[in-house]
Amino acid sequence: MTKYIAITPARDEEKFLPLLIGSMAAQNLKPDRWIIIDDGSVDATAAILDEAARTYSWIEPHHLPRNRPRAPGGECVTSQFLPHAACQEYDYVVRLDADVSFEDGFIDLLLEEFARDPKLGIASPTLYEPKGADWVEIRQPEYHTRGPAKMYSLACFNAIGELDSDVGWDTLDEARAMMLGFRTRAFRHITARHLRPQGEASGWKARMMAGLAAYRVGYSPLFMIARAARHTFSTPFPFSGALMLAGFLNGYIRGEPRCAEPELVRFIRRHQHRRLFLQESLWR
Repeated sequence: MTKYIAITPARDEEKFLPLLIGSMAAQNLKPDRWIIIDDGSVDATAAILDEAARTYSWIEPHHLPRNRPRAPGGECVTSQFLPHAACQEYDYVVRLDADVSFEDGFIDLLLEEFARDPKLGIASPTLYEPKGADWVEIRQPEYHTRGPAKMYSLACFNAIGELDSDVGWDTLDEARAMMLGFRTRAFRHITARHLRPQGEASGWKARMMAGLAAYRVGYSPLFMIARAARHTFSTPFPFSGALMLAGFLNGYIRGEPRCAEPELVRFIRRHQHRRLFLQESLWR
């Protein structure tokens, strides 16, 4: 029988965490183990998590001190609580943000795609985010598996190594997977609701951080200029692209270290350039 382990970092998520827990509880195939990390919350997140753990034996809660230093995104705690040795008895690894929710067939649909494609290493849904009274699809290249919801095959998870703890981790893991011969896909027929729109928590800083993440991952400057131009009309309009480019250039000015190894940087830039010049590329 298929087995999977899931992990979720959560900080001050009293509004959304119950929706995610309800989504997981409604799945036909429940996780054998779901690690949820209360990353120093000051709201009711801890109480919600403990109550859920009393209801569902497969929820494993962890509580971290409120006054501890915390890196953006929560990935440092993800890697801390999900060492590779803990995953070897499972077939898949699922990483979820605390502000997502989905329908009851979500896990089944992802598993069907892995069964259909032996080379599939990372799969994710298409995310929908609230805009006024509506839900709008967040369009993305089909290779890009966004951080809020991902499923990894164990073979891919082992091959790429532990999830990076820095900004840009969700680009690094898919790039490493592709470099190692795995496919990464976001599927339009599999959907999830991202209840907090990307960047809402930190406003303009989120765009600056996206640019810095691109620098640390090793993006090509030419590709980054094109990306910034494309984001000119995104929120916050009309500064979104400029803020991203400023964050990217700030990495050079401050001499920030790269997260990606030189071989991976070359791989990323090669496929970015091929995509820019309309050549065949994994980054299509």
